[in-house]
Amino acid sequence: MNKKTTALILVCILVIVGICYAISKKEVVAIETTKVRIAYLPLVHGSPLYLAEEKGYFKEAGLEVELIPFQSPSQIIDALLQGQVDFTSPGGATGIVAIADFKNPNKLKIYSLSGGDDVIQNDSILVKSASTIKTIADLKGKKLGILTGSIQWQTVAKYFLAQNNLIAGKDVVLVDLPINLQTQALASGQVDALIAIEPIPTVIKKNNIGVELVDHFTTKYVSNPFYGGAGILRIEFAEKNPKTTEKVLHVFDRAIEEINADTNVARPYLKKYLSIDDGIIAQVPISRFRMYDKLTDQDINGAQKFMDLFTTYKVIDGKIDFKNLLYSPIVK
Repeated sequence: MNKKTTALILVCILVIVGICYAISKKEVVAIETTKVRIAYLPLVHGSPLYLAEEKGYFKEAGLEVELIPFQSPSQIIDALLQGQVDFTSPGGATGIVAIADFKNPNKLKIYSLSGGDDVIQNDSILVKSASTIKTIADLKGKKLGILTGSIQWQTVAKYFLAQNNLIAGKDVVLVDLPINLQTQALASGQVDALIAIEPIPTVIKKNNIGVELVDHFTTKYVSNPFYGGAGILRIEFAEKNPKTTEKVLHVFDRAIEEINADTNVARPYLKKYLSIDDGIIAQVPISRFRMYDKLTDQDINGAQKFMDLFTTYKVIDGKIDFKNLLYSPIVK
């Protein structure tokens, strides 16, 4: 064996020993994925996702994203918990993720909020244009449509009905409806009234199908601001892919900053994802968006007041601390 061969063997041995040592010390760093699956409901709440995708912000960040539409917020939470998606748009359901975290903690976190206030209205209660229902009290004996599979909207409905001396399930029948059937259900009389999220209220009003029963009903009856939507991420994904996660959140932050500065920048991307015409797009209100690290005391207090409903109505047997739901960057 000559000196060159001996030297080569020694080098190989040293490399192998070094790799084994690194593995034993857990110093081998797993390569992060750049593929991200993002769930969304076809609602205005998802505007930052639509804008970021269409303007190429994810690609610019070196990310390959798959956008996956759903018709029910509970289906999205199930998909997150089962590892089928990694993030939601800012239009995931705030209340449902809070309940899921209470029952199965430290699986999901909130990275943003979306909703409305006494200026921006994203949630409405509507009745048919020619309806004899003029007040909430007139809902007695009627059917009220709500988003299918949503304990969040069931609880909101119970709360505001109770404030008007009505009992959900007794005085008013709650009817689950997926987003794509809500307009038709009100128009056909399948339901007498409907709680809907934009763009559905604007579609109904623009087409003279219905009118609002109460202006700003969520901010009037639940909280102001009212954040019914949330951007949600899966903790397991974030722990395995902290750098990728920060890139995704940076993209959402960028898109939200643009929309908050000028809501009209979101409008060109609504047609593709919401299947609405230009007349609706011009009129639909764009949500109020906040990233997790830019929430004000007013935002947090409003969200906490909303969370407290789930204790009041015994959806959970304890109290939700909203601040504990917020994402904290994972440092590695």
